[in-house]
Formats: sequence, C-alpha cells, structure tokens
Amino acid sequence: MTAGSDPQVSVDRSRPGQPVLLIRQQFDHGADRLWRALTDDDELSAWFPCGVRLDLRVGGTIQFLFPGEDPDAGQVLEVMPGQTLAFSWDQEVLRWTVEQAEPGHSTLSLANSLQDSACTARVAAGWHQCLEQLGSLLDGKPAGLAPGRSIEELVEEYGRLV
Repeated sequence: MTAGSDPQVSVDRSRPGQPVLLIRQQFDHGADRLWRALTDDDELSAWFPCGVRLDLRVGGTIQFLFPGEDPDAGQVLEVMPGQTLAFSWDQEVLRWTVEQAEPGHSTLSLANSLQDSACTARVAAGWHQCLEQLGSLLDGKPAGLAPGRSIEELVEEYGRLV
C-alpha cells in the first residue's frame, strides 16, 4: 500500500439493480506482483476474508473456505491475465482490476455489487482491512497483523462516506 493512504471508496447507484461499491487502492509494488497476490491461491488466501481455491479460467470455480464450515463456491466470470478478474460470490459479483502506474507502483480497483445496500459501510470496512493485509503481504510482512483501525471505527467512518 502507499504509505499512509486509505483506499478511495464510493458507491455507484446510477444503474437499476444492486448498487456497486467501488474501491481503489494504490500500492508501492508493480502490477505483476499485485496480480500474483490476486490470483495465487496461497497469496489470495493470506489477505482475502477466507481461504480461497481459484480455477483461473472463465467458467472455473472459486471456492471460499471458512474454518469449520462447508465450502462455498462462486464462478469465475472474467479473466484478462495481468489485468482483470471477476467472479460471483453468493448474490454478488466482485470485479478486480490491476493497473500499472509509474514503475514499481500499481492500482487495484474493486467493483463489488452489493446484495444488501444496508451493509455498504460494513462491506467497505471489511475490504479496507483486507487491503491492509494485502499491503502487508506485498511488503513481505507476516499475515494476520492487527489492522490499523478496528472494524467498528471503519464502519462508522464509511457510514459517513457512503
């Protein structure tokens, strides 16, 4: 992550149907490194809300593995190697985009359709913490470090923004 920067967060309610939570975060790492963290099972599982097994092809399955629960599954909807990964998760679609910025820097964007718009602030807060974990992973720090702010603080903050 870019030192001291929070993700840019907004909600797109312009289209009929589910609103879309938009999150954008810059990282002090190149796009290739960021793509690997997004698509390698072990790396993705280190920062995502649960363990993940990803069949990285359109029509492939993505399994969501929560301890003590039966696996949940979604479908891979879009893959543009090095750039875009989209998949379903329950009633939502997550579309991740990796963009190369200046050398050694990149941006990760997430468009997350929201099943329940009443949970927008909590979903944004959860992704905020996941992106902190992703930043730690990219920086070579151990996974599972305590987040910078509690989920409650982030929910309150995002409740004012979204």
